[in-house]
Parts: sequence; C-alpha cells; structure tokens
Amino acid sequence: MSTPAHKSRNAAQRGVALLIAIFALLLISGVAISLIVMAGTESAVDGNYRGSTQAFYAAYSGLEEARGRLSGGHPQAFGGFVAVMPNVLGVNQVRYVLNPSAGEVVDPTNLAATNPYRDVEYQQEFGVPVTSATVQTTTSNSTVAGLPGPAFKWVRITAKTESSSHTDIDNHGAPPYDTATPIFFDGGNQNKISSGAQVFSLTSLAVLPGGSQRMLHYDVALAAPIPVDAAIHALGDVMAGSALNVTGFTDPVCSSPSTYAVITMGAGGTSGSGNLTGGPPGSLTQGAVQGPFPYNVPALIKTLKTTATAIDAPGTGVTGSGSPIVYKGDHATLGVPPTVTYDQNGAVTAISAPGTPVIHYSPGDLTLGTSTIGGAPVSGQGILMVKGNLTIDITNGFNYFGLILVDGNITAAVNPSNAASANIHGSIILTGSFDANALQNLSGSVFITQNACMVQNMLNKQGLRILAFRELAQ
Repeated sequence: MSTPAHKSRNAAQRGVALLIAIFALLLISGVAISLIVMAGTESAVDGNYRGSTQAFYAAYSGLEEARGRLSGGHPQAFGGFVAVMPNVLGVNQVRYVLNPSAGEVVDPTNLAATNPYRDVEYQQEFGVPVTSATVQTTTSNSTVAGLPGPAFKWVRITAKTESSSHTDIDNHGAPPYDTATPIFFDGGNQNKISSGAQVFSLTSLAVLPGGSQRMLHYDVALAAPIPVDAAIHALGDVMAGSALNVTGFTDPVCSSPSTYAVITMGAGGTSGSGNLTGGPPGSLTQGAVQGPFPYNVPALIKTLKTTATAIDAPGTGVTGSGSPIVYKGDHATLGVPPTVTYDQNGAVTAISAPGTPVIHYSPGDLTLGTSTIGGAPVSGQGILMVKGNLTIDITNGFNYFGLILVDGNITAAVNPSNAASANIHGSIILTGSFDANALQNLSGSVFITQNACMVQNMLNKQGLRILAFRELAQ
C-alpha cells in the first residue's frame, strides 16, 4: 500500500516543477524583451538627441557666418550689404545667405507646403509673407577644402523692429508694436531714435538628412557704434583759440562725406576766433552748429576697453601716480602713426605707410605733452579713451590719427615761446567742454580734420555684438 502513494506524490511534484519552469521561462523572456525594447528606445532617444544637437550647431554656424560677413572688415563680407555705419537696412529689405547641398535648391521664398526650406517665420515676425519683401541672396562660402561645410540651409538678415521682436523698446506700453521703425543700439541701450548703429535680426534654419531641424535667432549690432558727424562733437561748450583750424571737410584720402567742424549741445555753443569750416552735403556751409549728443560714451568706453592697451603700458611713454591715479606722458607714443602727405590746409592727400593703430584706455585724468621745450612730439594712431579729463599740450607737437573719446573735458595747452603745431585726423567726442582758449596768437598751426575712415576702420574690427539669442519654435 505504501509504494503507490509514494509514486503519486512524485508525479504531483513533477507537475509543479514544470509549472515553475514555464513561469520562470516566461519571466526571463519578459525581462529579455523589456531589455530589448529599452535598448531600442534608448538608441532612438540617443539618435534623436544626436540629430537635434547636430541641427542646433548647424543653425548656430549659420548665425555666426552671417554675423561675420556683416562686418565691413570681413574678407568675405556680404556682397550687397555690410553693417558699416551709416548703412541702414530697410524694414522691407531681406538678405539671405543660402547653403544648398550639391544638386539641391534652397529657396526660402517658395512658400509651398512641399518645400522643406520655406520661410514662414518671416510672416510671424513682420505680419506679411516674405514674398512681399525685397530679397537679395548670396551663397555660403565658409566651406574649407577637404572638410565638410556647415549644414544650415539659410540665414535671413533683416532690420529689427518692435513688431518683429515683440519688444516694447521705448516703453510706450505696447502692444501694439511699431512695425515701421528700425531699432538702433548706442553701445548701452536699444532705441528708436537712430542713435548709434542699426540692430539686425539673424534667423538661421538647419535641416538634416534624417529630418532633425532647428531654427535659431540673433539680434546683433556693431559693438561700439560711433557715427562720425563732426571733427569735434561735445556735450559741453567748445572754446576755439585763434590758432585752431577745425574742419569737417574730410581728408581727400577718405571717401566718407564731409561733416560739420563742431557740433555742441552746450548752452554757450561755440566761442572764440578759431577757423571752423565744414558742412554736410546739401547744407549751407557752416563750421559749427548746436545739436543733440547721440553718444553713450560710458557704454562705448566699457565695450572698447576690453580690447584696449593700458595707457601706461610699456612703450607708451605714459606713467601714472597719485591717488586717485593720474597719468602723464610728455612724449607719449600711442600706436604708430601713418606716413602721410599734407597739403597747405593740413589735409592728408596721400598715405605712403599705414602705421599701426592701437586702442588705449586711461582710467583717470591724462596729460599728454609738456610745456618744457624739447623732445619728441606726442604721436599715435587708433582709439584713445579717457575716463576723466584730457589735457593736450602741443608745445613739442601733437599728431594723432583716429578717435579721441573722452568722458570729461579736454583742455589744450601750449608754451607760447615755441612755434608749436598739431595735427589730429579723425574725430574728437567728449561729454564735457573743449577749451582751446590757450591757443591764442600762436606762432604755429593746429589742424583738427574730420576723417571718418580712420575711425570706422578701427571700429569695424570690433565685429558685431550679440544682443539677444533664442531658439524659435518649428
């Protein structure tokens, strides 16, 4: 009797073991399938992320190419337009940099639904289709031989407006936003009063073969926008000595238009018996006028000083002392001036050697030159910035080519016992007063001549500053 019962228990155990084995097999299979699915999902996520990242940087490369080629100093500047003042791009003007692959047509103005590169974003910004704008195109030429080029498809360049950026620039309580007025940048703030340089909107589209696409946007403007509208432009009064010759008639070697000799916002205006000549084309010839001061000098100095050389750096011949520190250079050399030929009126008629321009920054009051007769003249080329007052002593001569930017007053001094002379070609901009009363009955000559070319050649090397960056929804 015991033997059959024992066999029955073994059979039952064998059935349970089979069920356990099947359940374990199912569990293992489920885990394996889950791992396979998870691996596939992670691969897909990785692929999407990789494609999205590649598209992001492709669009970013497009923005950078357009930003570089808007600069007048770029060797491959945009053929039909560069951001060199006083150029202004109209609100209805559009510039595209196109970058098709081999055998491909990229036409953002074709708004057909079948066109993967159509620019429908333009209408979101300006309220009208891009086909209603005046369009000019150029092709990307950033490809380096032997290396794959950037994968963006197009970059659009337009004038920024309140409407296009959905921004209340002048705090008038928008919306509605202004659709017709271009935005400008004065070095510190954006505005609608044409102060500074125009702000450009750059929009870049990248579409990769796998379907990933990104659209990025920049707002850019000249880093240090300084329109030259006079030989001397002062926020305060301008006192001209009898030996002072200031002209807005530009040097013959410069193609920029003539300007006024002096523009001042000072209550007293211009005084003294200096010889002030000039006037922009189409105006009555007059040397000096009262007008607004469109410069944000502290902001401009803050931007430019990042690439400036200290005023007391080795080789400048300038030293500093005291507290607060003041600087003095009896025979300073602030860059290498060009070798030039003058006419009888002090105008530059030829440049035989360009010299070496340098940007210098003085964080305190600065005196250049000395009343002690003897020694080399003060000379230089580039941009001279002074955060304080500037005294120019021309006793031994003073020759500077470029921009003098002063957040303070300028005073001219001289030892009348010497037949002193000075030549400044470019522009002088200051937030204080310009006092040349000491230059009376001087046995010599002092020429200050407007030359916007020498100023802009330096400023164009600063490139375009990024004011805003964002990604646009697709």
